[in-house]
Amino acid sequence: MVQQRIIKDRIVSDGIQRDRLGYPLSEIKPVFPEDYDGWFPFTRLCFSLGDWAVISGLPGALKSKYPKLKFALPSKNYLKTTVGNVIGQWGYGSNDPLDYIDYIFKNNPHIDYRFEVGDFDSIFTDHERAYTDDLNIPLVEQILLRFGFTQEELKNIDSRPNLFFDQDEIPNPEFKKEYGCLLFATRIDKLKGKWDDKYLLEEARKYKDTPVYYYSEFELKDTEWDEIFPIRYNFADRNLNLRQQMIIKSRAKFNIGYQAGINDAISRFSNNIVLTPYNDIKENIIRGVNYIHLNGIKNKI
Repeated sequence: MVQQRIIKDRIVSDGIQRDRLGYPLSEIKPVFPEDYDGWFPFTRLCFSLGDWAVISGLPGALKSKYPKLKFALPSKNYLKTTVGNVIGQWGYGSNDPLDYIDYIFKNNPHIDYRFEVGDFDSIFTDHERAYTDDLNIPLVEQILLRFGFTQEELKNIDSRPNLFFDQDEIPNPEFKKEYGCLLFATRIDKLKGKWDDKYLLEEARKYKDTPVYYYSEFELKDTEWDEIFPIRYNFADRNLNLRQQMIIKSRAKFNIGYQAGINDAISRFSNNIVLTPYNDIKENIIRGVNYIHLNGIKNKI
C-alpha cells in the first residue's frame, strides 16, 4: 500500500510501498497549536457506508481538544467530480455510494462546511494516522494520535461512530416495546453463507422470541433463526433508505449479524454482536462491539 494525500484536488502518492498506512507514533511531531482555530478539511479515500461510519466520531473528538477548529467534509459534488469514476465499486445493491456521506453525517453539529473543488489547497485524509505495535486500534484513534492527542487523552473521550437524528426522523415501528435487529447481508465474500454460524446462534438464543427487524440475503423461514425469532419485520418490504433503517437499528436492544457498515454506524447505541471473518479487525475495530470470529473466539475492546 502507498501513502496518499490530496493536493489541489488531486490524489497524489509518495510512491513508497509500505506495510501500514500512516506514521509510527514515536515519530509524530505536533501539528497544531493548542488554540488552533483554523480549518480541518478531511475526506476518506475509500467510500463505503462503513468507511464513513467508522470515522463519524472524528469531528466531535477533534473539537474536544481544539474547540475552535472548523471541520469540513467534501460535498457530494466534490466526490462526484474527483472520484466519480471509481466510487461505484463501494456500492451495494441499488444504493448510490455518493449518498453514504449524507446518511452518516446528516445533522452532525460538528460539521462546519462541505467543501467544493478549489476551496482548499490541501485536504487531510484517513491516511494521516499514527500507529503502534497494536494492530487493533480504531481508525479514529489513530487519526487523533496523528493530530496531537496522547494515548492518555484518548481514554477520556468517546470517539466511537456517532449519528444525529432530528424529530422528523423518529421512526414509528410496528412495536413500541423492546425489539432487535438481524443482518445477513454483506460486501465481505468470506461472510457470505455463514448465517448458520453456531457461535452467532448461541448469542441469539439469549434474546429468543424478541420481535426483530431484519434484512437477509437468504430466506429465514424454516431455519434456526425462524425458531428463535418468529416475529419478524423485513426491511426489504418497507421501502426505507439506509438512513431510515439506521434510525430503527439505533433504537434496537441488539443488532446481531454480519460485520457490515450499517451495523458499525449504530454501534454506539445498541448491543452489537457481529460475526467477522478477520483474525485481526485492525483499524475497523470499534470499542464496545462484541466480535465473534469464525473459529468461535470472542473479542471486545
